[in-house]
Amino acid sequence: MMETIQKFFQALNNREFAVLIWILFTIIWCVSYSKIRKSFLQLIKAFFAWKLTLSYLLMFMYIACLIWVLKVMAIWKIDHIPLTVLWSVCVAFVMLLNFHKAKDQKSFKNSVKDNIKGLVFVEFFVNLYVFNFWIEFIIVPVSAIIGGMKAIAERNKEYEIVDKLLNFILIAAGFLLLFYASYKVVTDFENFATIQNIKSFYMPILLSILFIPFVYIAALIAAYETLFIRLQFFVPDKAVLRYAKLKTILSIQFNLSKLNRWSDYINKNWRFKNRKEVKEAVGAFKQVSTFSNPNNEGMV
Repeated sequence: MMETIQKFFQALNNREFAVLIWILFTIIWCVSYSKIRKSFLQLIKAFFAWKLTLSYLLMFMYIACLIWVLKVMAIWKIDHIPLTVLWSVCVAFVMLLNFHKAKDQKSFKNSVKDNIKGLVFVEFFVNLYVFNFWIEFIIVPVSAIIGGMKAIAERNKEYEIVDKLLNFILIAAGFLLLFYASYKVVTDFENFATIQNIKSFYMPILLSILFIPFVYIAALIAAYETLFIRLQFFVPDKAVLRYAKLKTILSIQFNLSKLNRWSDYINKNWRFKNRKEVKEAVGAFKQVSTFSNPNNEGMV
């Protein structure tokens, strides 16, 4: 156990180590001040609400199964533990917490592609070459402040000029990091083209691709839950409600796009009073979907 922890800290580069220290400082600061402590503890409590905690546990169980399969296939090795831990915290958590943005297969695929593209850029260029510790130690809080300012500026039109300025700063900083990394690759190619760097490149991408089914199922379950909660408010008969839920599951199955279209359709057009209305709604939705989706993406 201690050897694993030691390997984990040894695998951290200056940027990751600086981020870890600043996170630790922030936690200590939040706990130290009574006015902030209460809000901070409420935030922690909200973060570990039972449904979220369950999703975290399932996520780690899924990742453990992935690692076991990859280990059996001789792809994943013990040396990958630090990299896997960093990926789980920095990538898997983000993918899981952003699953609600996916409304259909296309938007889900685009979101995943964007995540993987960003991961390739970050892993292969930005994180490959970092500055010395003290420069990284200064960059981390500055980046956090700029990111916070941008989040505020985006919500208020009166700060549009500030938002454009912050965008320019972030883009310029990104180009500088890319230029620096590219320069180091060209001038130090022997150290760049190493087995360790190849491992650092392919493993997070492989894990992200294999993690996609879990995120998709999470998005699907959340969409079903939202629909079923909504159904409770306008289907008074419990037997009809159960039938509507069962009919939805049997008809929609694992199609997230259909599920969201079906949810919008019945919300606008139906208030089920009996089983007959449920069947009529399914038939009507099938016709609407077939007409508006020539590729047969409607309910089957």
